[in-house]
Amino acid sequence: RQCTKAGVECSFYDHGKQELLPRSYIAGLIDHVHKLSSSSVHTNPSPAASGSTVQDPTASTPTHLVKSESSTTASVGSETHSQPAHPEHYFAEAAGSYRYLGSEACLVKSPRQKAMELNWGSEEHDDWRISIRQSDDKNHELVEVYLEQIQSLYPILDLSARYLAPVLPTDLTDVELFDLNMIYSIACHVTPLIFSKQLRQKETFGKPYHPTFPQLWQRSGRHTYQMNNTHNYRLLAQNFYETAEHYMEAATAGATIEGLRAILMLAINCLFEPLKGNFGQQIALATRFVMALEQKRHELSPEDVNMIQNMHITIFSLENEIATVLDRPAAFPEPEGALRFDPNRPAEYLCSIYRLQNRWRKGDATTKTWALSQLPLLDTKAQLPPSLRLILSQTHLLFNPVWQAAQETLDSAVMTGSIHTYVTPHWVYRAFTSLFKTDWTDFHPLDITQMYFNALVILEKSSWKWESAAPLGGSLKTLMQQKKSTMTGDLWDKPWILHDVSIWSPRSG
Repeated sequence: RQCTKAGVECSFYDHGKQELLPRSYIAGLIDHVHKLSSSSVHTNPSPAASGSTVQDPTASTPTHLVKSESSTTASVGSETHSQPAHPEHYFAEAAGSYRYLGSEACLVKSPRQKAMELNWGSEEHDDWRISIRQSDDKNHELVEVYLEQIQSLYPILDLSARYLAPVLPTDLTDVELFDLNMIYSIACHVTPLIFSKQLRQKETFGKPYHPTFPQLWQRSGRHTYQMNNTHNYRLLAQNFYETAEHYMEAATAGATIEGLRAILMLAINCLFEPLKGNFGQQIALATRFVMALEQKRHELSPEDVNMIQNMHITIFSLENEIATVLDRPAAFPEPEGALRFDPNRPAEYLCSIYRLQNRWRKGDATTKTWALSQLPLLDTKAQLPPSLRLILSQTHLLFNPVWQAAQETLDSAVMTGSIHTYVTPHWVYRAFTSLFKTDWTDFHPLDITQMYFNALVILEKSSWKWESAAPLGGSLKTLMQQKKSTMTGDLWDKPWILHDVSIWSPRSG
């Protein structure tokens, strides 16, 4: 990817041929594999198919090359116990090179059309803008947002650090300035997703709350308040990130706790701005740093040892968040100890979820059944913090894609306080498209409309930050119209309108 940005030919050393070869050599091999696959598509149950990556979701995977998955409400037996005769492999072209996708990757498992991109509008023609005035107090609010929403899941900060105080010292070091500006930048991506400071003081993080949909997703024409708010905070995040870059060299100079913290903050930022860095390289570098630190833990203080343990689970969670979406193996070792699903310890809860996902991805039928049995029940009463509820629902959808898991995933995604990363729209898309494999005769159209609305509005909001979400919205709309054309009955012949989102039957206009 870096070679593509630089406009130079990318090459690698082939140990078999004992020479440097261009990446195009690999592309040629993959093309050859595709030709072989197309000639044996009727006999080979798992051909190599051109899929789609998170970077390039518009590429279409042929429906007949995607392994079908059961969505019935029966036991997971048929889903988890059946194993393909041959492993399925998918290669997708992105940024001039080929990327590997596992057969359980979100987009491989989701039926889609290569539909036109939906135009959600552009902020360039707005007559008004939201003004975000910076001040010391406003900046400290960003610190508070980070501590409430991010630190609780990825506990990598030293809470006694000077730069976390409301009044900043005048002699902050380059490393401290890097950390502080990265905190500001990451918090800017989170702030539009949560309640205001006044409401957060009443609805503290971790308590259940049920805001109504009109409160969350009011729409007023093409250019909404939320769209402008998101856009302005993203610009502010960019400013803070560029400031942090000035101190990056000092912050990442060595395999120290401070250096590891800096690398992990860059990786966390990549969850919101995937083009701002190479996530894989950052995780690899963080792995080197934490391994070096763990080898000399006997020289460290108890506080530093505890911090390294927190960073270990953070690396594991970050790597597996992306590995599950792409269905790739994770390289970082799983933390030791029992699984812990204590909502009061959200970082350990999150890590335990990813430990189950990791074992499920690489396990046999017995392991998959065990992983499902260890998974907490769906949080239908919204008692978990929003982000934990979302990851729990996504994991149920991965293990056993029944309609209840899809519904909970969509409900969780629209809760205020649910943190959306660039992979969230792919989970949302997978959740709703999994419903196409179920029998809709038992559904009321309004129930389907509610779930469709939740999915479409998340894809719309996501497209304001990540362009890859717009084609998903277009594809979802096309698939929905195709599905509705097959439905019969008076209820399906009338339009259902929900908060400015209308689903019209093809027979009624």
